[in-house]
Amino acid sequence: MVTNCVGSPVTGKDFFAREGEQAFCWECLATDHLLLLAPRRVGKTSLMLKLQDTARDHGYDATLFSGAEAQDEAGFIVRLYETVGKLGSWSSIQQRLANGPVGRFFQSLHSVELGPFSVEFSREAEAKWEMLGERLIRVLDQQQEKSLILVDEVPIFILSLLRLDPSGERARRFLNWFRSIRQRSGSSGSLRWLLAGSIGLDTVAARLNLGDTINDLHIFHLGAFTREVAEDLLDELARSHELPLSSEASERILDRVGWTIPFYLQLVFSELRGQQPSARTRVTPERVDQAFESLLRPAKKAYFDFWRQRLVEELGKPDADFALILLNAIAVDPTGASRSTLSQCLAKPIRNTEQRRDKLRYLLDVLVNDGYIVEVEGIDRFGFRSPLLREFWVRRVLP
Repeated sequence: MVTNCVGSPVTGKDFFAREGEQAFCWECLATDHLLLLAPRRVGKTSLMLKLQDTARDHGYDATLFSGAEAQDEAGFIVRLYETVGKLGSWSSIQQRLANGPVGRFFQSLHSVELGPFSVEFSREAEAKWEMLGERLIRVLDQQQEKSLILVDEVPIFILSLLRLDPSGERARRFLNWFRSIRQRSGSSGSLRWLLAGSIGLDTVAARLNLGDTINDLHIFHLGAFTREVAEDLLDELARSHELPLSSEASERILDRVGWTIPFYLQLVFSELRGQQPSARTRVTPERVDQAFESLLRPAKKAYFDFWRQRLVEELGKPDADFALILLNAIAVDPTGASRSTLSQCLAKPIRNTEQRRDKLRYLLDVLVNDGYIVEVEGIDRFGFRSPLLREFWVRRVLP
Protein backbone atom coordinates (compact mmCIF):
# COMPACT_ATOMS: atom_id res chain seq x y z
CA MET A 1 0.00 0.00 0.00
CA VAL A 2 1.26 3.45 -0.98
CA THR A 3 -0.02 6.40 1.03
CA ASN A 4 -1.27 9.47 -0.84
CA CYS A 5 1.24 12.08 0.45
CA VAL A 6 1.09 15.71 -0.67
CA GLY A 7 3.91 18.02 0.35
CA SER A 8 5.83 15.92 2.87
CA PRO A 9 8.80 13.73 1.87
CA VAL A 10 7.88 10.06 1.56
CA THR A 11 9.68 7.33 3.50
CA GLY A 12 9.53 3.57 4.00
CA LYS A 13 6.92 1.72 1.98
CA ASP A 14 5.62 4.99 0.56
CA PHE A 15 8.86 5.57 -1.35
CA PHE A 16 8.12 4.54 -4.92
CA ALA A 17 10.54 3.37 -7.64
CA ARG A 18 13.84 5.27 -8.18
CA GLU A 19 15.84 2.02 -8.10
CA GLY A 20 18.10 3.17 -10.94
CA GLU A 21 18.68 6.55 -9.33
CA GLN A 22 19.64 4.94 -6.04
CA ALA A 23 22.08 2.60 -7.73
CA PHE A 24 23.67 5.50 -9.63
CA CYS A 25 24.14 7.50 -6.42
CA TRP A 26 25.85 4.62 -4.64
CA GLU A 27 28.09 4.04 -7.66
CA CYS A 28 29.15 7.71 -7.68
CA LEU A 29 29.72 7.80 -3.92
CA ALA A 30 32.21 4.96 -4.19
CA THR A 31 34.75 7.45 -5.55
CA ASP A 32 33.28 10.96 -5.36
CA HIS A 33 31.26 13.45 -3.39
CA LEU A 34 27.86 14.06 -4.96
CA LEU A 35 25.84 17.16 -5.82
CA LEU A 36 22.18 16.23 -6.25
CA LEU A 37 20.38 18.71 -8.49
CA ALA A 38 16.63 18.62 -8.89
CA PRO A 39 13.88 21.15 -9.41
CA ARG A 40 11.59 21.68 -6.47
CA ARG A 41 9.02 18.92 -5.74
CA VAL A 42 10.76 16.27 -7.84
CA GLY A 43 11.44 14.10 -4.77
CA LYS A 44 15.00 15.06 -3.84
CA THR A 45 14.54 14.97 -0.07
CA SER A 46 12.68 11.67 -0.28
CA LEU A 47 15.58 10.17 -2.22
CA MET A 48 18.07 11.49 0.35
CA LEU A 49 16.08 9.93 3.18
CA LYS A 50 15.97 6.65 1.27
CA LEU A 51 19.76 6.73 0.81
CA GLN A 52 20.18 7.40 4.52
CA ASP A 53 17.90 4.49 5.42
CA THR A 54 19.69 2.04 3.12
CA ALA A 55 23.26 3.25 3.72
CA ARG A 56 24.13 0.28 5.94
CA ASP A 57 23.49 -2.04 3.00
CA HIS A 58 26.28 -0.22 1.16
CA GLY A 59 28.76 -0.08 4.01
CA TYR A 60 28.05 3.47 5.23
CA ASP A 61 26.94 4.97 8.50
CA ALA A 62 24.81 7.87 7.26
CA THR A 63 23.27 10.97 8.77
CA LEU A 64 21.38 13.93 7.33
CA PHE A 65 20.81 17.55 8.29
CA SER A 66 19.42 20.68 6.68
CA GLY A 67 21.63 23.66 6.00
CA ALA A 68 18.54 25.85 6.22
CA GLU A 69 18.71 25.47 10.01
CA ALA A 70 22.01 27.41 10.14
CA GLN A 71 22.15 31.20 9.97
CA ASP A 72 25.94 31.62 9.86
CA GLU A 73 29.15 29.61 9.56
CA ALA A 74 29.37 28.73 13.26
CA GLY A 75 25.74 27.62 13.16
CA PHE A 76 26.54 25.30 10.25
CA ILE A 77 29.40 23.73 12.21
CA VAL A 78 27.12 23.32 15.24
CA ARG A 79 24.60 21.46 13.09
CA LEU A 80 27.43 19.36 11.67
CA TYR A 81 28.57 18.35 15.17
CA GLU A 82 24.99 17.59 16.20
CA THR A 83 24.33 15.40 13.17
CA VAL A 84 27.66 13.54 13.49
CA GLY A 85 26.58 12.85 17.06
CA LYS A 86 23.91 10.57 15.62
CA LEU A 87 26.49 8.25 14.07
CA GLY A 88 27.29 5.00 15.78
CA SER A 89 30.97 5.94 15.88
CA TRP A 90 30.41 9.22 17.74
CA SER A 91 31.94 8.02 21.03
CA SER A 92 35.30 7.25 19.44
CA ILE A 93 35.12 10.43 17.36
CA GLN A 94 34.48 12.55 20.44
CA GLN A 95 37.35 10.89 22.31
CA ARG A 96 39.80 11.62 19.50
CA LEU A 97 38.65 15.22 19.28
CA ALA A 98 38.95 15.71 23.04
CA ASN A 99 42.57 14.55 22.91
CA GLY A 100 43.46 17.02 20.15
CA PRO A 101 43.40 20.80 19.61
CA VAL A 102 39.60 20.82 19.76
CA GLY A 103 39.64 19.56 23.33
CA ARG A 104 39.78 22.98 24.95
CA PHE A 105 36.74 24.08 22.98
CA PHE A 106 34.71 21.27 24.49
CA GLN A 107 35.35 23.02 27.77
CA SER A 108 33.90 26.15 26.19
CA LEU A 109 30.69 24.47 25.16
CA HIS A 110 27.65 25.58 27.08
CA SER A 111 25.92 22.24 26.70
CA VAL A 112 26.71 18.84 25.25
CA GLU A 113 24.20 16.05 25.60
CA LEU A 114 25.08 12.70 24.09
CA GLY A 115 22.59 10.81 21.99
CA PRO A 116 20.15 13.29 20.51
CA PHE A 117 22.08 16.29 21.68
CA SER A 118 22.54 19.98 21.09
CA VAL A 119 25.73 21.98 20.98
CA GLU A 120 26.20 25.64 21.79
CA PHE A 121 29.56 27.20 21.10
CA SER A 122 31.02 29.97 23.20
CA ARG A 123 31.97 33.23 21.51
CA GLU A 124 35.60 32.13 21.46
CA ALA A 125 34.70 28.93 19.64
CA GLU A 126 32.45 30.67 17.12
CA ALA A 127 35.42 32.56 15.70
CA LYS A 128 37.20 29.22 15.15
CA TRP A 129 34.50 27.58 13.03
CA GLU A 130 36.94 26.63 10.26
CA MET A 131 39.28 24.78 12.60
CA LEU A 132 36.42 23.12 14.52
CA GLY A 133 34.83 21.88 11.33
CA GLU A 134 38.12 20.78 9.79
CA ARG A 135 39.15 18.74 12.84
CA LEU A 136 35.80 16.98 13.02
CA ILE A 137 35.89 16.12 9.33
CA ARG A 138 39.50 14.93 9.51
CA VAL A 139 38.62 12.49 12.29
CA LEU A 140 35.61 11.26 10.34
CA ASP A 141 37.73 10.71 7.26
CA GLN A 142 40.21 8.63 9.25
CA GLN A 143 37.60 6.33 10.78
CA GLN A 144 37.68 2.70 9.77
CA GLU A 145 33.93 2.75 9.15
CA LYS A 146 32.78 4.74 6.14
CA SER A 147 30.49 7.69 6.82
CA LEU A 148 28.06 9.54 4.56
CA ILE A 149 26.87 13.03 5.47
CA LEU A 150 23.86 14.23 3.50
CA VAL A 151 23.26 17.97 3.66
CA ASP A 152 19.97 19.29 2.31
CA GLU A 153 19.25 22.95 1.54
CA VAL A 154 22.89 23.98 1.21
CA PRO A 155 21.97 26.87 -1.14
CA ILE A 156 19.54 28.27 1.44
CA PHE A 157 22.44 28.49 3.88
CA ILE A 158 24.66 30.18 1.29
CA LEU A 159 21.92 32.73 0.66
CA SER A 160 21.83 33.38 4.42
CA LEU A 161 25.53 34.25 4.27
CA LEU A 162 24.81 36.51 1.32
CA ARG A 163 22.25 38.41 3.36
CA LEU A 164 24.82 38.83 6.13
CA ASP A 165 27.42 40.02 3.63
CA PRO A 166 26.00 41.22 0.28
CA SER A 167 29.53 41.48 -1.13
CA GLY A 168 29.60 37.68 -1.27
CA GLU A 169 32.95 37.40 0.50
CA ARG A 170 31.60 35.30 3.38
CA ALA A 171 29.88 32.96 0.94
CA ARG A 172 33.07 32.60 -1.09
CA ARG A 173 35.17 31.97 2.03
CA PHE A 174 32.81 29.26 3.25
CA LEU A 175 32.47 27.55 -0.15
CA ASN A 176 36.25 27.62 -0.67
CA TRP A 177 36.76 26.12 2.79
CA PHE A 178 34.10 23.47 2.17
CA ARG A 179 35.69 22.52 -1.15
CA SER A 180 39.15 22.27 0.40
CA ILE A 181 38.03 19.83 3.11
CA ARG A 182 36.19 17.69 0.55
CA GLN A 183 39.28 17.51 -1.62
CA ARG A 184 41.42 16.35 1.30
CA SER A 185 39.30 13.22 1.55
CA GLY A 186 40.24 12.04 -1.91
CA SER A 187 38.89 8.82 -3.37
CA SER A 188 40.34 6.68 -0.58
CA GLY A 189 38.93 8.54 2.43
CA SER A 190 36.23 7.19 4.72
CA LEU A 191 33.95 10.23 4.43
CA ARG A 192 31.55 11.04 1.62
CA TRP A 193 29.31 14.07 1.17
CA LEU A 194 26.01 14.36 -0.67
CA LEU A 195 24.83 17.96 -1.05
CA ALA A 196 21.46 19.13 -2.33
CA GLY A 197 18.82 21.84 -2.06
CA SER A 198 15.45 23.01 -3.31
CA ILE A 199 17.40 25.78 -5.04
CA GLY A 200 20.24 24.58 -7.23
CA LEU A 201 23.65 25.07 -5.63
CA ASP A 202 25.00 25.48 -9.16
CA THR A 203 22.57 28.36 -9.72
CA VAL A 204 23.59 30.14 -6.52
CA ALA A 205 27.28 29.58 -7.28
CA ALA A 206 26.83 30.97 -10.80
CA ARG A 207 24.98 34.01 -9.45
CA LEU A 208 27.97 34.79 -7.18
CA ASN A 209 30.59 33.78 -9.78
CA LEU A 210 31.65 30.95 -7.48
CA GLY A 211 31.36 28.02 -9.86
CA ASP A 212 34.96 27.03 -9.09
CA THR A 213 33.98 26.22 -5.49
CA ILE A 214 31.81 23.25 -6.47
CA ASN A 215 33.67 21.87 -9.49
CA ASP A 216 34.95 18.92 -7.46
CA LEU A 217 31.46 17.46 -7.05
CA HIS A 218 29.98 14.73 -9.22
CA ILE A 219 26.70 16.20 -10.46
CA PHE A 220 23.58 14.06 -10.62
CA HIS A 221 20.33 15.47 -12.02
CA LEU A 222 17.19 13.90 -10.57
CA GLY A 223 14.33 14.08 -13.05
CA ALA A 224 10.65 13.29 -13.24
CA PHE A 225 9.24 9.78 -13.41
CA THR A 226 9.00 8.21 -16.83
CA ARG A 227 5.44 8.00 -18.10
CA GLU A 228 5.42 4.27 -17.39
CA VAL A 229 6.55 4.68 -13.78
CA ALA A 230 4.08 7.55 -13.30
CA GLU A 231 1.27 5.32 -14.55
CA ASP A 232 2.41 2.55 -12.18
CA LEU A 233 2.29 5.01 -9.27
CA LEU A 234 -1.26 6.08 -10.16
CA ASP A 235 -2.32 2.42 -10.38
CA GLU A 236 -0.74 1.69 -7.00
CA LEU A 237 -2.40 4.71 -5.40
CA ALA A 238 -5.74 3.66 -6.87
CA ARG A 239 -5.39 0.15 -5.43
CA SER A 240 -4.14 1.34 -2.06
CA HIS A 241 -7.01 3.80 -1.60
CA GLU A 242 -9.67 1.73 -3.38
CA LEU A 243 -10.37 4.48 -5.89
CA PRO A 244 -11.41 2.98 -9.25
CA LEU A 245 -9.32 4.73 -11.88
CA SER A 246 -10.07 3.99 -15.52
CA SER A 247 -7.18 3.73 -17.96
CA GLU A 248 -8.64 6.70 -19.82
CA ALA A 249 -8.63 8.75 -16.62
CA SER A 250 -5.03 7.78 -15.89
CA GLU A 251 -4.02 8.85 -19.39
CA ARG A 252 -5.84 12.16 -18.94
CA ILE A 253 -3.94 12.82 -15.70
CA LEU A 254 -0.60 12.13 -17.34
CA ASP A 255 -1.43 14.26 -20.37
CA ARG A 256 -2.55 17.25 -18.33
CA VAL A 257 0.24 16.99 -15.76
CA GLY A 258 2.77 16.68 -18.56
CA TRP A 259 5.79 16.82 -16.26
CA THR A 260 5.36 13.66 -14.22
CA ILE A 261 6.97 14.59 -10.92
CA PRO A 262 5.71 12.79 -7.79
CA PHE A 263 4.25 15.95 -6.24
CA TYR A 264 1.90 16.70 -9.14
CA LEU A 265 0.76 13.08 -9.39
CA GLN A 266 0.04 12.87 -5.67
CA LEU A 267 -1.66 16.29 -5.74
CA VAL A 268 -4.06 15.39 -8.55
CA PHE A 269 -4.85 12.04 -6.96
CA SER A 270 -5.57 13.74 -3.63
CA GLU A 271 -7.98 16.11 -5.37
CA LEU A 272 -9.75 13.16 -7.01
CA ARG A 273 -10.14 11.46 -3.64
CA GLY A 274 -11.64 14.59 -2.15
CA GLN A 275 -14.21 14.89 -4.93
CA GLN A 276 -15.12 11.23 -5.22
CA PRO A 277 -18.74 10.75 -4.06
CA SER A 278 -18.49 6.98 -3.70
CA ALA A 279 -15.80 4.32 -3.68
CA ARG A 280 -17.83 2.47 -6.31
CA THR A 281 -17.85 5.42 -8.71
CA ARG A 282 -15.20 4.98 -11.36
CA VAL A 283 -13.02 8.01 -12.05
CA THR A 284 -13.55 9.27 -15.59
CA PRO A 285 -11.58 11.73 -17.73
CA GLU A 286 -14.33 14.29 -17.11
CA ARG A 287 -13.84 13.96 -13.37
CA VAL A 288 -10.10 14.40 -13.87
CA ASP A 289 -10.77 17.68 -15.68
CA GLN A 290 -12.92 18.80 -12.76
CA ALA A 291 -10.09 18.02 -10.37
CA PHE A 292 -7.68 20.13 -12.40
CA GLU A 293 -10.13 23.03 -12.45
CA SER A 294 -10.43 22.78 -8.69
CA LEU A 295 -6.64 22.82 -8.26
CA LEU A 296 -6.39 26.01 -10.33
CA ARG A 297 -8.83 27.96 -8.18
CA PRO A 298 -7.51 30.83 -6.03
CA ALA A 299 -8.05 28.78 -2.86
CA LYS A 300 -5.40 26.27 -4.06
CA LYS A 301 -2.90 28.94 -5.09
CA ALA A 302 -0.38 27.87 -2.46
CA TYR A 303 0.28 24.62 -4.32
CA PHE A 304 1.94 26.55 -7.17
CA ASP A 305 2.75 30.08 -6.04
CA PHE A 306 6.09 29.05 -4.56
CA TRP A 307 7.38 28.86 -8.15
CA ARG A 308 6.85 32.61 -8.47
CA GLN A 309 7.94 33.48 -4.94
CA ARG A 310 11.26 31.64 -5.05
CA LEU A 311 12.55 33.69 -8.01
CA VAL A 312 13.54 36.59 -5.75
CA GLU A 313 15.15 34.31 -3.16
CA GLU A 314 17.17 32.42 -5.74
CA LEU A 315 18.08 35.14 -8.23
CA GLY A 316 17.82 38.39 -6.29
CA LYS A 317 16.95 41.72 -7.84
CA PRO A 318 16.88 42.67 -10.70
CA ASP A 319 17.38 39.16 -12.17
CA ALA A 320 14.14 37.93 -10.56
CA ASP A 321 12.24 40.68 -12.37
CA PHE A 322 13.92 39.77 -15.66
CA ALA A 323 13.04 36.10 -15.14
CA LEU A 324 9.42 37.01 -14.46
CA ILE A 325 9.31 38.98 -17.73
CA LEU A 326 10.59 35.91 -19.59
CA LEU A 327 8.18 33.49 -17.91
CA ASN A 328 5.21 35.75 -18.61
CA ALA A 329 6.17 35.91 -22.28
CA ILE A 330 6.61 32.15 -22.48
CA ALA A 331 3.26 31.49 -20.76
CA VAL A 332 1.18 33.52 -23.24
CA ASP A 333 1.47 30.96 -26.05
CA PRO A 334 1.02 27.21 -25.35
CA THR A 335 3.89 26.60 -27.78
CA GLY A 336 6.17 28.93 -25.85
CA ALA A 337 8.36 31.74 -27.17
CA SER A 338 11.47 31.95 -29.34
CA ARG A 339 14.84 33.15 -28.09
CA SER A 340 14.61 36.23 -30.31
CA THR A 341 11.21 37.12 -28.84
CA LEU A 342 12.54 36.73 -25.32
CA SER A 343 15.53 38.91 -26.16
CA GLN A 344 13.15 41.62 -27.31
CA CYS A 345 11.30 41.36 -23.99
CA LEU A 346 14.51 42.32 -22.19
CA ALA A 347 15.44 45.09 -24.64
CA LYS A 348 13.93 47.89 -22.55
CA PRO A 349 15.49 47.04 -19.14
CA ILE A 350 18.81 45.90 -20.68
CA ARG A 351 19.70 48.17 -23.58
CA ASN A 352 23.24 46.92 -24.18
CA THR A 353 23.04 44.11 -26.75
CA GLU A 354 25.95 42.05 -25.42
CA GLN A 355 24.83 42.35 -21.80
CA ARG A 356 21.29 41.39 -22.80
CA ARG A 357 22.52 38.33 -24.68
CA ASP A 358 24.60 37.14 -21.72
CA LYS A 359 21.80 37.79 -19.23
CA LEU A 360 19.27 35.98 -21.39
CA ARG A 361 21.56 32.96 -21.72
CA TYR A 362 22.11 32.84 -17.96
CA LEU A 363 18.43 33.18 -17.04
CA LEU A 364 17.28 30.61 -19.58
CA ASP A 365 19.85 28.14 -18.23
CA VAL A 366 18.59 28.75 -14.67
CA LEU A 367 14.92 28.43 -15.61
CA VAL A 368 15.56 25.21 -17.55
CA ASN A 369 17.66 23.64 -14.77
CA ASP A 370 15.11 24.62 -12.10
CA GLY A 371 12.20 23.02 -13.93
CA TYR A 372 10.27 26.10 -15.04
CA ILE A 373 10.80 25.74 -18.78
CA VAL A 374 12.14 23.34 -21.36
CA GLU A 375 13.87 24.02 -24.65
CA VAL A 376 12.12 22.64 -27.70
CA GLU A 377 14.82 20.80 -29.58
CA GLY A 378 15.96 22.14 -32.90
CA ILE A 379 13.92 25.34 -33.07
CA ASP A 380 15.44 27.50 -30.29
CA ARG A 381 12.08 27.90 -28.57
CA PHE A 382 11.16 27.63 -24.90
CA GLY A 383 7.93 26.46 -23.29
CA PHE A 384 6.75 25.65 -19.77
CA ARG A 385 7.94 22.23 -18.69
CA SER A 386 4.68 21.60 -16.87
CA PRO A 387 1.37 22.31 -18.65
CA LEU A 388 -0.22 22.43 -15.19
CA LEU A 389 2.18 25.13 -14.02
CA ARG A 390 1.58 27.08 -17.25
CA GLU A 391 -2.17 26.99 -16.66
CA PHE A 392 -1.62 28.36 -13.17
CA TRP A 393 0.72 31.03 -14.51
CA VAL A 394 -1.79 32.19 -17.12
CA ARG A 395 -4.64 32.39 -14.60
CA ARG A 396 -2.86 33.65 -11.47
CA VAL A 397 0.41 35.37 -12.46
CA LEU A 398 0.09 37.07 -15.84
CA PRO A 399 -0.79 40.75 -15.49
